[in-house]
Amino acid sequence: MTKYRQGYANRGRQLETELETTNQYYNSQGIAKIQKIPIPVKVLNFNPQTGKITKAFYQQKSTVDYIGTYQGRTIVFDAKETNVETRFDLKNIKQHQYQYLKDQNQCGAVAFLLVRFKKLDESYYLPFKLLDEYMIKKQQGGRKSIPYEEIAIDKYKLEANGLVLLDYLSVVDKVIANREEK
Repeated sequence: MTKYRQGYANRGRQLETELETTNQYYNSQGIAKIQKIPIPVKVLNFNPQTGKITKAFYQQKSTVDYIGTYQGRTIVFDAKETNVETRFDLKNIKQHQYQYLKDQNQCGAVAFLLVRFKKLDESYYLPFKLLDEYMIKKQQGGRKSIPYEEIAIDKYKLEANGLVLLDYLSVVDKVIANREEK
């Protein structure tokens, strides 16, 4: 795995690269079509000599990072990283992202977060149901984070599988099978 310069601008870059590689593999094999959704940006100043944008702003709030289709089902998720080893802080989820995941979940989509505990070098599928439970508690004055132990469940741990660097679809398969059993 490639190391990136630590800094605000590059936070999450390794995770994003791993997901891009994973999604390219899924697409090339005809397994799934999952795309990163670009954030609409309005460029105000551009330096043609350096090729750099010097001033810009977000035109509107984005939905989530990734949207696609797998086995005829809609898949929507956001990828988040944390340097905290003991919990995932809910402040990392914007209200509009949570609402989008909630709306999609209610419509039958497989909605989730992909959470990377950076210092532990561990990534997990965080089901929307668990996220929703903690967001509701937070809104009612409860804790503002999800404990690591709640997320770090073996069946939700994401591992590499050949060219698939973060095999999140193997977890999605289990989630779909569980839904169909009910």
